[in-house]
Amino acid sequence: MKNIFSVIVMLIIANTGWTQLYISTGATLSLSGNAQVSLQDIDLVNDGVISAPADGRFIFNGVNNNFISGNASTSFSELEIAKTGSGLLTLRSDINVKNKIVFTSNLIDLNNHNIDLGTTGLLEGENENSHITGTSGGQVLFSTVLNAPVSANPGNLGAVITTSQDLGNTIIRRGHQSQVNNSGNGSSIFRYYDIIPTNNTALNATLRINYLDAEKNSLDENSLEIFKSDDNVNWVNEGYSTKDAIQNYVEQTGIDNFSRWTLSTSLTALPVTGLQLSGQWKNNAAYLNWTTMSEYNNSHFNIERKYNDEFNFVTIGSKNSKYADGNSQTPTVYNWMDMASSDKGPIQYRIQQTDLDNNYSYSNIIIIKPESTASFIKNVYPNPSVQNQLYIKTGNSNITKMQVFIYDMKGSLLFHKQLNYESQWISLSQINAGDYKLFIQSGELRWTGSFLKK
Repeated sequence: MKNIFSVIVMLIIANTGWTQLYISTGATLSLSGNAQVSLQDIDLVNDGVISAPADGRFIFNGVNNNFISGNASTSFSELEIAKTGSGLLTLRSDINVKNKIVFTSNLIDLNNHNIDLGTTGLLEGENENSHITGTSGGQVLFSTVLNAPVSANPGNLGAVITTSQDLGNTIIRRGHQSQVNNSGNGSSIFRYYDIIPTNNTALNATLRINYLDAEKNSLDENSLEIFKSDDNVNWVNEGYSTKDAIQNYVEQTGIDNFSRWTLSTSLTALPVTGLQLSGQWKNNAAYLNWTTMSEYNNSHFNIERKYNDEFNFVTIGSKNSKYADGNSQTPTVYNWMDMASSDKGPIQYRIQQTDLDNNYSYSNIIIIKPESTASFIKNVYPNPSVQNQLYIKTGNSNITKMQVFIYDMKGSLLFHKQLNYESQWISLSQINAGDYKLFIQSGELRWTGSFLKK
C-alpha cells in the first residue's frame, strides 16, 4: 500500500530528538501551498518520492553536519542552506533542484555528487560565507538555450557569456576541483566550467569567470588568467582582456569555441620536469651534468656561466633536446665541458631550458671552485681597510699588462688604469671614504675583491 504524507502549510522538524528524516520505499512526502520543511540538525534519506510545489522549500539549519542520501532520485523545488557555526550540508547522492538553492549561511559540499538545476533552477545569494564547494569532485549542472546572449549568466553559476551567435541548447557544468596539467603539475582555483553548446564554431564570444576568495587555492589573484582545455588534460593559456581582483572576475574576448575553462597562474604543462644541474672541476675544466625526468615540447638548453666579477650570467653554449619532437617520459642525462679560467675564483653555472614556444625556465645554480694551476693575483692589502694606498701583489702568470677597475657599491666606475703586471702600490687619494669593489683583469684572467677606504 502506498503511503502519502501530506504537508499543508509548514512542517517543522526540530528539537524532536530525531537525527534523520527517512522516506521509505513506496512512500511519498507531499508538500502543498508554500509549505516548508525545516530540518534542524537532521539528515534526509530518500528511498521514496518527494513531491513539492514551486514554492515548497526544504531548509537545512542547525549547528551540526548533516547529509542528503538515499537510493531514490531526490528532487527539490527549493532548497535552503541556513546552518550556523561550522555546520555543513554534504551530499551522499545526486539531487535535482527545479526552482532555486537559497544560500543563507554555510556550505553545501558536493562530495563527488551532482546538483542538477535542469532548465529552470538557479543559485540565489551565493557568497563568501555560503556557497557550494566540492574539491573531491561533483558538479552543478544547468541547461538552457542561448541565442545571441548578452552577459548571460545561466543558472547564476558565474560563467557570463556574450556572443552574437546562436549557441543553441547549451549545457553549463561547474565543478570545484583544482585542475592540473598533463604532467600532473600546476593548480587552478577551486572552480572550473564545462561549457557545451550545440553550435560551437566561430563564436567570437566573451567569457567572464567569476570566483570567490575562498576558491583562490593560494594563487595570486592579481596574476590569474583564463586557461582552456579541449581534453581536460592539456591546457592553453588564453590570457585575459580585463579582470578585477575586487569584484573577483577575469574576462577574455574573441573566444572561438567553448570547452573546459578555469583560472590559474601555472596550468601550462611544464616543458621539463626534474631539471637538476650538478658539476665538478677536473682536468682544468668544468664538467657539467644535468638530468630531466620528463620533457614536453622541449627545444634546447642554454648553458650559462658567471664569474665573480660579472654582474650577469653569460650564455656560453647551447645543447638541443635529445628527442626530435622534444618529448620524453623517461629520465635523460646531458653533459657539457667548459674550458673556464681557473684564476677567477669560484664560478657559477645554471641551465636555461627553452621550449618550442620560446618559453623558458631555469635549473638550480651551482658553484664550482677551480684548482688554479697558475696564480694571477696573490693578494691585495692592507685588508680589509685601507687609507690612501692599496698594494697589489701579483702572481706568476705569463702576461705583461693588467687592467685595474674600482666600482662603488652602486656599480659606478670610479677608477680604471692599465698597469704593468707587477706588484705595486696604487693611489686612492681621489676616492672618498666608503666600501668599494676591486676588479683586476688581463684577457681571460680575472680577480675580484672588495675593500673599505677610511
